[in-house]
Amino acid sequence: MELKELMQKRRSIRKYKPDEVPKEVLQEILEAALWAPSGKNRQPWEVVAVRGEMRDRVVQLIAGAAPSVRKNLEELFPEKIINITMQYFQNLGGAPVVLLVFIPRERPAVSPEMSDLERYYLEVTRLDHLWSAAAFIQNVLLLATERGLGTCWMSGPKYVEAEISDLLGVEGKELVAAVAMGYPDQSPPVPPRQPNKIKWVGWAEN
Repeated sequence: MELKELMQKRRSIRKYKPDEVPKEVLQEILEAALWAPSGKNRQPWEVVAVRGEMRDRVVQLIAGAAPSVRKNLEELFPEKIINITMQYFQNLGGAPVVLLVFIPRERPAVSPEMSDLERYYLEVTRLDHLWSAAAFIQNVLLLATERGLGTCWMSGPKYVEAEISDLLGVEGKELVAAVAMGYPDQSPPVPPRQPNKIKWVGWAEN
């Protein structure tokens, strides 16, 4: 499958078959994803892959983030979409694998009085880590699609980050996102791309 086709085929899957993801398949995906670019080549990501009983305990914690997530969704979506999302948070659509992606924890002391440049000097390392982790996650999503797997990139679990870290015994790390993974049991419609997202500077007008 061509890269462009993979990018267009990828969907956020919220309903999964009960079939387990073979460890060797997951390992191939994760090891290939590690070739993502990273700021200053720090490769700051750390991934915890959970299944079975530990997966169930992680999902139970993630379900606790639903009320906080709902508050944000109410500003953007109709009630029907919100209810579907809340239902998904209860069991992640039955996804048998959950990936938790962490980066080193940075806590820069920023203030509203700082200029953008002053703030950037303080936050640049954390931002580098976040951008790098995002590139890694995108690799995971595309590689999983290539193998016939579905995924859902979730930022909502950040609301229960402390509880997840305690459960997994993770210290000194910041949770970037959770990625649900499994064999898809749905085919979501193609969401349209928003127009006018590219600005051309220096090209002749057609």
